[in-house]
Amino acid sequence: MTSSAPPPGANVTTPTQRRIAIALLLVGAVCAGMGQTIVFSVLPPLAREIGLTNFQTGFIFTLSACAWVFLGPVWGRMSDRHGRKPFIIAGMIGYAGSMTLFGGSIYLGLAGVLSGLPLYLLIVATRSIYGLVGSAGPPAAQAYIADRTSKKDRTAGIAGFSAAFGFGAMLGPGFGAAASLLGRVTPFFAAAALGFLMMFAVLAFLPERTGPTERKTQKKVRLFDNRITPFLGFALAFSIINAIPIQTIAFYFIDRLGYSTAQAPGYVSIGLTAGALASLFAQLVIVQRLRLPPARLMRIAPALMLGGHMLILFSDTLWPTVIGMMASGLGSGMAIPAATAATSLAVEPDEQGGAIGLAGAATASGFIVSPLIAFTLYAEAPQAPFILSSALALALLGYAWVSRKVGGAIPPDMDETPEEAVSEPAAAPYQ
Repeated sequence: MTSSAPPPGANVTTPTQRRIAIALLLVGAVCAGMGQTIVFSVLPPLAREIGLTNFQTGFIFTLSACAWVFLGPVWGRMSDRHGRKPFIIAGMIGYAGSMTLFGGSIYLGLAGVLSGLPLYLLIVATRSIYGLVGSAGPPAAQAYIADRTSKKDRTAGIAGFSAAFGFGAMLGPGFGAAASLLGRVTPFFAAAALGFLMMFAVLAFLPERTGPTERKTQKKVRLFDNRITPFLGFALAFSIINAIPIQTIAFYFIDRLGYSTAQAPGYVSIGLTAGALASLFAQLVIVQRLRLPPARLMRIAPALMLGGHMLILFSDTLWPTVIGMMASGLGSGMAIPAATAATSLAVEPDEQGGAIGLAGAATASGFIVSPLIAFTLYAEAPQAPFILSSALALALLGYAWVSRKVGGAIPPDMDETPEEAVSEPAAAPYQ
């Protein structure tokens, strides 16, 4: 049964309130991005000290990513029916709680309180909370933004969220290095504190005064929906390519570039920060300012990632490796918002949460597949994972150019009146 419309002007947020709401979501994305790169830069050396193998370290991320893949779309669909704000808050609680418990489990290992299988199971379980509950936040937050942007501005709006995450990823290694001066696991607790702080800010200040409009039939976007499968396939392939350096680069700096476990975090932070900065530039300048359509972005991104991964592959010194990470980051900054925006544009307004949840699940899938392959190859040679990622980038580049769906991912060139520009986002299931 369809709910009746509220009286004119009732429960309607002002433009200023909407800007504050979006700003809150972006700051929350910054915090999540910081937490992500803190884990990737700080964990590998600590994992070796507590006796974990490279493959065991990779599996920590794999299990969390599995939970994200299966539950992200579910959380997204639930936000279509029950509103975005509850799931944004739940996601932040999951993120901050996971970081707190994860840091605590690492501390127990370093202190010798736990070791062996019990320690490993505790580390895996605490990280998995991020996938189980933290996965509620991003699809709901991006759907909140999609609800309030026109089709013409959808790519830029989603790119803003990705840029905020990328900005946090850029800050994360430096923040982690600074926090490490207070203790080796302090970065995890500091990231968790920021997450809890943002959760309270969203609870207090994020406006969502009306719920989604009830409909006679609830639509459910499915994995093999022909409207979105080409974009999900692109996101999956991209995520595998992107996950390989993220998960192996700290070990690569130790084994290929010759840094010690004590030196590696500082130098890894240089590479990760450079890649995140390049990604941020892509999202804020190339996507936001040039307003390139998703189709063009999805054709440029694989070429940049191919060049970056090949440069890493043939390098055994710091700066060429860093430049390769920058090129890869530039491609990543284009690919993430492009694939998500193309998925969003392909579905109806009341399907945004489910569709964006599936796009996020496709991206997270790379962290399931890549550790199983990349660390197996890494055991043969540190360069082997980058041979695979370069080959996959070349294949994705070819797919992007031959796929008609990818080539057609262009928002309509609407000549909007001011009234249409304002009313079109409100045609989504939110007032």
